[in-house]
Amino acid sequence: MTDNELTAICARLREIGPSTVGGALDALGIDGLVVPPIRPVAADRKFAGPAFTVNVAVGALGTFAPEEFDIPAYVDNAAPGDVIAIDAGGAMVSMMGGAAATAAKLRGVAGIVVDGGVRDLAEIVDSGMDLFVKHAVPVSGRTRVRTAATQVPITLEKVTVNPGDILVGDSTGVVCIPRARLMDVFTRAEKAEAMDQVIFEHVRSGKGLREAARLAKAV
Repeated sequence: MTDNELTAICARLREIGPSTVGGALDALGIDGLVVPPIRPVAADRKFAGPAFTVNVAVGALGTFAPEEFDIPAYVDNAAPGDVIAIDAGGAMVSMMGGAAATAAKLRGVAGIVVDGGVRDLAEIVDSGMDLFVKHAVPVSGRTRVRTAATQVPITLEKVTVNPGDILVGDSTGVVCIPRARLMDVFTRAEKAEAMDQVIFEHVRSGKGLREAARLAKAV
């Protein structure tokens, strides 16, 4: 698959959204549903793109040297179109703030998912970054967090995410598509989305839901 083809597929998945993709994952027996409480910082945020994974270690204040909290290791190295995914084990400590979110947005990062915390929530919202997070906290990661590794397997809410897996998110939640199953999931999601649109058309025309579903299946 070329970079352009992957970009086009991710753009389409962003519009299809995680609800329909989640149904496709279920139908194919793939465990990829990252359930709440990881939520978007604003209701209109959505993304789809390859995961740039980050694993961090978290301790009490003073555990690590200040320079070990290396936010540029992921903000400056994620490629345009990537989704930065940070496994902080749900810790109530900030992994980034407004300046980092703004830098990621200007770099072209498609989204950020944090199984942990962020600070400067208003600045992050204003940046326009499509960021999903478990906690908004005033607790700095400085000397509490060490950026342990990037581009390694991580876990988001018990779902394993490998570098390059496709993450899709909107206000409903986040799902993870294993890269090796991308085309299987994408094809099934496209068919489901097309059927949903036909059902919507029949419902809007006054048909009952059962009849609308029957007519959609007949198409």
